[in-house]
Amino acid sequence: MNLDELQRRFAASVCGTREPGDFDTRGMRVYANNYRGQLVTTLRDIHAKTRLWLGDETFDIQAERYVDAHAPSSWTIDAYGHAFPDMLEAAYPKDPDVSELAWLDGALHQVFGGADAQAIDATALVADDWERIEFVFVPSVRFRRMRSNAVAIWKALAEETMPPASVELKAMGGVRVWRRGLSPQFASMEAHECDCLDLALTGATFGEICQLLGRWHGPGSVAAEAGTLLRAWVGDGLLLRLRQG
Repeated sequence: MNLDELQRRFAASVCGTREPGDFDTRGMRVYANNYRGQLVTTLRDIHAKTRLWLGDETFDIQAERYVDAHAPSSWTIDAYGHAFPDMLEAAYPKDPDVSELAWLDGALHQVFGGADAQAIDATALVADDWERIEFVFVPSVRFRRMRSNAVAIWKALAEETMPPASVELKAMGGVRVWRRGLSPQFASMEAHECDCLDLALTGATFGEICQLLGRWHGPGSVAAEAGTLLRAWVGDGLLLRLRQG
C-alpha cells in the first residue's frame, strides 16, 4: 500500500464511509470524534444567530445530521456548511425563519472572506447611452428572497434584545449581503428591488431594469424609482463599474 492509498483509507475511516480495517478501532474512534466535533463547532460558529434561535440542543442535532451527510469539500474549513440552510429548509418546511436565519448567518460569514474590490462612487455614473448600460457588482454581493421576518429576528439577536415572534411576510421581500471595506453588510429589500437586483446580476441593461420598474410602479414613476435604486446601490458600495451593453 502506498502513502496516497493509506491516506485515503485513513480519511474514509475517520469520515465513517468505510470500516477502520487495519487501523486500531479505539484510536479511530478518537479521530472520528475529534473530526465530527470540529465540524459541529464550525457550524455553531458560522451560524451563531441560528443556534441562539433554535437553542443549543436542537441546533446540535441538526448540525450532526448535516455532518453525517456532508463531508468537507474545500481546502478551508471556513467554506463548510454551504448547504446547511437547505437542509434546515427541508427539516422545517413550515418555519422559513430557520433556514433564512441560517442563510443570513452563512452569507455574512462568506462575504467576510470574499475578494477585495473598490466600489465606484456617484462621480463615476457617467454614460452616453444609459439604455444599454449594464452593472458590474462587487464580487461579494449576494441576495435571497425572504418569506419571513428573519432579518428582524437576526438584528434583535445581534443586539441581545428580545426577538420578535416569527411571522410570514404578506409581501415577499428579500435581503442583500455584501462587504464594505472589512465589514460585512446587509440590507432588507422590497420585492421590486429583489427583482431588479436579480435581473441586474444576470447582465440586464439599465433599460431592461427600467421596463421592469414600469410594470411595478407605472411609467410615470420609473425615473424616480430607478434613480432611488441606483443611488442606494452606489451609496451602499455595491457597484464595481458600469459596462456598455
